[in-house]
Amino acid sequence: MRTHLWHKTRRSRLATGKKGFSSIVGAIFMVLIVWILASSYFIWTLSENTVYNVAIREKNQLEVDRLNERLSAENVNYTVSDDDVSVEVDLRNESPLSVHITTLWVLDTNVREYGFNDTLNINLKPGETVSLIGTEAIKVIIEDADNNHVFNSWFVTTRGNAVLLRKEKGIILAQVSAGIGSVAMDFSSFKYYNVTQVNSTAWKLSPPGGASGYVLPNNASQPLALNVSLTNYDPAKRNITLYPHSALWMILPTSNTAGGKYPATVNWFIVNVDSNGYIAQSFTPITIPYGSSVSVIFASSNDGSFSTQTLAPPQGQSFNNQPAAVNLMLIGTIGNSLYGQNIPFVSVYVGQQY
Repeated sequence: MRTHLWHKTRRSRLATGKKGFSSIVGAIFMVLIVWILASSYFIWTLSENTVYNVAIREKNQLEVDRLNERLSAENVNYTVSDDDVSVEVDLRNESPLSVHITTLWVLDTNVREYGFNDTLNINLKPGETVSLIGTEAIKVIIEDADNNHVFNSWFVTTRGNAVLLRKEKGIILAQVSAGIGSVAMDFSSFKYYNVTQVNSTAWKLSPPGGASGYVLPNNASQPLALNVSLTNYDPAKRNITLYPHSALWMILPTSNTAGGKYPATVNWFIVNVDSNGYIAQSFTPITIPYGSSVSVIFASSNDGSFSTQTLAPPQGQSFNNQPAAVNLMLIGTIGNSLYGQNIPFVSVYVGQQY
């Protein structure tokens, strides 16, 4: 009886010990699972934090690069054929980074229509310059576009910058139609020539390169010609044609025998001159295309047919060595419309070098 009771008690204690051991093992496994989960979460948190920091650094670097991107787009010119707008422009990368251009947008301000070309793949290294002209011009389609319309345009770079295309450099507002007209003159190229007779019907300019027009000889017997370089800056991009009535005129004070001074004017009408310096006997209208410069000669005392002109004063009066005012009177057409422009041109000194 006792032996049986002892075995029963022993089996009971062994069963109780196994349950306690299982509880300990279970607790250990639970701790391990919690530790693994905590470690995994910690490692995932570190990884995500690293990814976030890398993304922030990359975003900040992109923003810095975008702010440092400097691109100039100048000397833009638009030409239209049907609905195709060709855009010519000079580009220069002025930043220390390479610039990639992807898109050009163009706005026709007259019809309020947009067009774009998003197939561009223009890469410019730091300091690189490229001229997109002629066959390299960028084409954009805008319905109802016309050469007489006004356009605005801008490039878009890969970094998201918008770069405005600007007009020609060096155009002073007072030189164009918002000021005194669509024709501007180059002050540095103003020259005079002596007109010499080659034979009974031929007259020629000399010297070959001309001389500075700011000092003219006070010689009433020497025929003169004056050379002016004119540029067409018409905002509507129309051609300008000069008719034979166009003239250069000079206002000089005169002295009569009594010592009084009276203003006198001398006109030189426009003429045609060939590449060898010979003056044509009759005049053919001269066309100045938009954006182009043309050298124009004024040499005749007659309107339309050539006859020499000198600085001879009115009868009974004389020109002393003195300053004089020079103006241009331009008569012709601009596009299909009549056109006239009076330009207060330069001041000259008549006589010996001052």
